[in-house]
Amino acid sequence: MRAELIADEMASAVRLLGGDGTAKEQNWRASRITGLSQTVIERLRWKKIKRIPADIADTVREAVEKHNEKGLARARHEALIHQRRAEFFAAQLEAINSDFYRAEIAGLRGQATGLGYGAD
Repeated sequence: MRAELIADEMASAVRLLGGDGTAKEQNWRASRITGLSQTVIERLRWKKIKRIPADIADTVREAVEKHNEKGLARARHEALIHQRRAEFFAAQLEAINSDFYRAEIAGLRGQATGLGYGAD
């Protein structure tokens, strides 16, 4: 039972690390990221290994963790960009006519404070 769960985890991890594309391309990318051979990755993907060794499972899990950290860093960076963009547009509207655009400025300032590192 536990071996089947680990095999399912490894198969989905190979697909996650491989990204978009054909199975062969996904296997190649996952192989490059994990440092494991393409044959091992292919056997993990198609659940051909009945009892996966702990060192292989740990290697794949570490690669997935790094992949998730990169995605999180990218999301934080994009949130910072959107925050700065909202601040910029609020300043532009305030410079044009602060009385007329008061509601829009308040909305943009709300967006600017709702994004970024303080929103966690």
